[in-house]
Amino acid sequence: VAVAVEENTRKVFVVVPAERRAGRSTLSWALGHLCGGATTVVVTHVHVPPQMIPVMGAKFHASKLSSEQVSSFRRMERDKADKMLDDYVHQCRKTKVRCEKLVIEKEDVASGLVELIGLCGITELVVSAAADRQYSTKLDRPVCRTAASIMQRAGPSCKIWFVCKEQLICTRETKVEIASSAVTAPLLPNHGHEVLRLSTHQEEHDDDSEVELGFHDELREACRAAEDLMNRALSESHRRQKADEEVASCLQKVQPLVINPNSS
Repeated sequence: VAVAVEENTRKVFVVVPAERRAGRSTLSWALGHLCGGATTVVVTHVHVPPQMIPVMGAKFHASKLSSEQVSSFRRMERDKADKMLDDYVHQCRKTKVRCEKLVIEKEDVASGLVELIGLCGITELVVSAAADRQYSTKLDRPVCRTAASIMQRAGPSCKIWFVCKEQLICTRETKVEIASSAVTAPLLPNHGHEVLRLSTHQEEHDDDSEVELGFHDELREACRAAEDLMNRALSESHRRQKADEEVASCLQKVQPLVINPNSS
């Protein structure tokens, strides 16, 4: 999945469930606080493929059915989820805000969003911190598992607003220690998911290589120090052994004299 980002166009990604109205308060907060000018809202949904497939009135695990049966049912479920998101699109259009829809498929919602942030270079994200029924004035951090995981794992260049019942709960700011080159780097051309994935993995590989080279330098230095210490220890051992042999030799010469002092 790749999202084309137009130059000078601000895109705010709002994560919503497929169920109608379930994410309406999250989207309402974003529309009321983050939209204006050339801003485009991207209604974002991670579709988790169902594991239980209904067949002839009963449900079977996907592993028990043919790939054709599983693919057909999952495709229908994804199309259904995509259509249900139209309610959110309509909500945006009523406020005259430009809107796009993005549906990706992943076994885990948090993992899908974290990957999407990196692949698409998302810098602004709005996520529900908890179900509306869990809202209270004491709520000051994400309590749902998905939101808490995103807060910890999302790339540092993405600012995230966590909301509940149209109230801002907390904000995860971008981290200031990001290198300027990473912030101003040009966006990759929109050639598709695999190109973006390959580029991301390449950058990670380069970073790993630098760390690995530094580790080997430290290891070589430690080996040299250990070898030098061992050589000094061996030298000291040889010196002491030679001294012990000289003392033993002297004692052997002195012993007859002690036993028979008049032998000479």
